[in-house]
Formats: sequence, structure tokens, C-alpha cells
Amino acid sequence: MEKELTTLAASAAATTGETDAAIPPVNGTAPETANFRKQRWIYGIAGILILGVILGVAWWQSPDFRTYVEDVPTTFYYFLVAGFIFAMIDGAIGMSYGITSTTFSLSMGIPPASASTAVHISEILSCGIAGWMHMRMGNVNKKLFKMLILPGIAGAMIGAYLLSSLEHYSQYTKPVVSLYTLILGTVILMRAIHVQRKKQVDKKIRRIGLLGFGGGFIDAIGGGGWGSIVLSSLIAGGRHPRFSLGTVKATRFFIAMLSSLTFVTVLYHVHWDAVLGLVIGSAIASPIAAKVSNKISAKTIMVAVAVIVILASVRSIFMFVHKII
Repeated sequence: MEKELTTLAASAAATTGETDAAIPPVNGTAPETANFRKQRWIYGIAGILILGVILGVAWWQSPDFRTYVEDVPTTFYYFLVAGFIFAMIDGAIGMSYGITSTTFSLSMGIPPASASTAVHISEILSCGIAGWMHMRMGNVNKKLFKMLILPGIAGAMIGAYLLSSLEHYSQYTKPVVSLYTLILGTVILMRAIHVQRKKQVDKKIRRIGLLGFGGGFIDAIGGGGWGSIVLSSLIAGGRHPRFSLGTVKATRFFIAMLSSLTFVTVLYHVHWDAVLGLVIGSAIASPIAAKVSNKISAKTIMVAVAVIVILASVRSIFMFVHKII
């Protein structure tokens, strides 16, 4: 956790041009960090066991589910592996699960709304566990939580509804989402290489509600970005990294749940092979990521993720332009 906070704080500072002095210190102790990782490992295992029990009951009680499993499309296994890899990346650098999953889904031919649906459903369990753990550790600022939660949910549901309504025009919305992932990929790359920093800024960000609404809306439209946009903005605005991280993680659960509900309600067809693949893959990776996160160079992973996202996004945009011409 301490590494995640440090990475995010340095990333936000690099992106906004602040010095290290602008970012408050993280007052964590070694036992607390070890305890957090131990709990994340335990709850990750528990989540996998619960998921296994549910799938086992479904297998024995539902012939339709058994038939579906026996005829699982190949794409399910692709998303299973992808969900595992992307969750490992997220565990190592504390971000990028949504953007990598969305970019991969688009490259596999999944329409933007279905891609965002798969990403948000797969995040419900992991975000719920992470948010609850942060609340137990006292890392959630209740006032900030209240300021973010309702605007964030409103923005996410409106974004999900609009994107779902435009599903029939996915050939036009896909390049727009790809442009968004291209921008985020560039931002991640710039954070990784640490652009030149300028003088510190002491002003805290004030329009929290507007930030929450915009973060939720863009997160639903683009399949990710709540953490990258909201958390980075809060830290860059001078708010404490620990409480910013805990609060954003706690609100993320509600953003993912309500946007997923909107997608499933409005969409006529959901690509369940992508959804189940990401859900199971990320669930398996969750406890493992907690163990290996400190053994991987965050900077190296961020550069690799940024390059992959940028190349995939450029390819998607190029194919759209080529098709028009």
C-alpha cells in the first residue's frame, strides 16, 4: 500500500508539475502496511472461494449454465488471461486496470459499451474489498466521501446510459473511446518518465463535486479513469495521499456497481464471455498481486502499459480512418 501511495503521489506530481514538497508525507508504519497486505491476501482468497462455490452450485443446479460452460467461446479464455495480467499490473502500480482492459476489449472487437460493462462488473468485487479494508484502517475521509459519491454516481450512470444508447453506432463511438485511451496512455507514459517539475502549488482543489461528476462520466464512457482522474487531481491539489487513496477506492465500488447496473439494464446484448473472463481472471490475480507488487519495477510496468495502450489505440483509430477513406 505504501508503495502504491508513493507511486501515485509521484505520478500526480510529475503530471501537474509540482515538487515533492507539495505532497504531504505518508504517515504509515511497517506493521500497518504488512497487515494491509495480509488482509488483502486473505480477502482475495475468500473472494475466489466464494466465487468457486457460486459457480459450483450453478453447475449442479442450472443445466443452462452447464451447457454454456461446455460450449465456452474461445474469447472467454483470452479475457481470462487478460483479466489476470491486467489485475497483476494494477496490483503493481495501483492503476491502469480499466484502461488496459478497455483497450484490449476494443482490440478484440467488443463494442465500447460492452467493453465498459465488462470492466466495471469485474471491478465490483475487488473495489468492494479494497474500499472496505480502507474504511477499516481509517483511510477514508468521510467528508470527502460524501462530496464525491453522489456526483460520481450521477456522472457514471449518465455516461453509462449515453454509451449504451449509442451501442448501435459503435463504429463511430469506438474511435472516440480509442482517442480517450490514447490520451490516458500518453499521460501514463509521461508519469513514468517524470516530466520536469515546476514550483509547488499550495491551493487545494475546491470543486470536488464537479470533479466527481466528470470522473464518473468519463470513467463510464471510457471504461476507466476514475482513479487516474480523481485520485491524481486530489493529490495534485494538495490533499493527503493516504486519505485520497482510501476515499477514492471506497467510492469506486459504488461507481462500478451503479454504472454496471445501468449498462446491464439498457444494453440488449452483453458480451458475457468478456465479463466472466475478466471477473475470474482478476479474482485469481488479486491475492497474487498483493504478494508480488513490491518485486516489480513500477516504472518499467508503467512504460510497458503506456506503449501497449498507445499502440493499440493508434491502431484502432487508423483502422477507422482507413475504413472511411
